[in-house]
Amino acid sequence: MYHPLFLGARKMMTLRNRIILLAAFLAAAITSGWLAYSHLSSTPIRCTGDVEWTIGKNRFVGTVSWRMQHREGSTVINGKLFGQTVTEVNRTIYFHYSDHENARVLNNNRIVKTFADNADEADINATLPGFYRTPGRELSLMIDEYRGAWIFAASNVPSLYCRKNAP
Repeated sequence: MYHPLFLGARKMMTLRNRIILLAAFLAAAITSGWLAYSHLSSTPIRCTGDVEWTIGKNRFVGTVSWRMQHREGSTVINGKLFGQTVTEVNRTIYFHYSDHENARVLNNNRIVKTFADNADEADINATLPGFYRTPGRELSLMIDEYRGAWIFAASNVPSLYCRKNAP
């Protein structure tokens, strides 16, 4: 024989157990979704590296800073270009990128030169890769994390050791 007070308590226990089970399921779903997102989303890259490119008789010495996150990015290139004369290069390249296996394919959509950029276009064309001088150009890079920095490589040849910047 059941007493009405015990019957109400039994229903309350069942309802409380269902609420606890629902809350645990929601917490597990939210946690697993966050973990999947953080694992599958690309790591943001913020770094600066020193470069020296010598092509033919021309030479560029300076720094390249990279920022990449959420399929968009920018790179700032500044330094001295030793060509027919010594000039300054200071420009920002904006791009979109896509991941293809272990490489990122960058496609620039805008190049902004600052007032300090007084490089001769003939020297720029003879020295800098097309990605840094002409909108609409692509650059394929493999980017790997190494000892607190990023290593940029083209065609499996490391080309830039890029020190991490604070976010």
